[in-house]
Amino acid sequence: MRGFAALVLLPSLMFPPFASGPAQARDALDWLAREPVTLLDWGMTRLRGDLHDTVDGLSRDLRTEVSRSGVFYRFQDRRIVAYANFVDLPRNRTEEVCKDVYTRLAGALVRGGPQGAGGAAWYLESVFSHDSQGGDRPQDLGDQLADTVVLQVTIGPKPSQAFDDGRRITCTGRLDATPENIALKSEG
Repeated sequence: MRGFAALVLLPSLMFPPFASGPAQARDALDWLAREPVTLLDWGMTRLRGDLHDTVDGLSRDLRTEVSRSGVFYRFQDRRIVAYANFVDLPRNRTEEVCKDVYTRLAGALVRGGPQGAGGAAWYLESVFSHDSQGGDRPQDLGDQLADTVVLQVTIGPKPSQAFDDGRRITCTGRLDATPENIALKSEG
């Protein structure tokens, strides 16, 4: 009897019923509706909105154009990158101009927080958390985020003019970086 049961079960193990027909495609909307939003997602969305508003106002003040801005998570080094690409004339694509735009943008993002060294940490903690202070929230959440979030400002040509004059300058650093701590990269 035992051998007979093994023979009956063997074909069903070799050919499971779900493998006999074509695979069902997963419905994108059903999948999206079941996926939870994390504080990382929510914080990046809030930072993206703040960045967009700040870049928009700064571009009007500087009388320049913004070709693109946004926020993304860089998996390989666990960094959250907020970036803004400004369009300007070749004579304005200098280290000094880039540092000035960077400093203005970073300052405008954290302007509602405490002045001084803790402003960036306070701002990022408010953007990347909910209002409750309970649970296992890290005590140094803002400081950790200040180490994790990177602001990148690029000043270059319009995308349609990049082949004619691709010279661009990029400034990168923390939201609370001093001008001497802003990394510079020149291309083109």
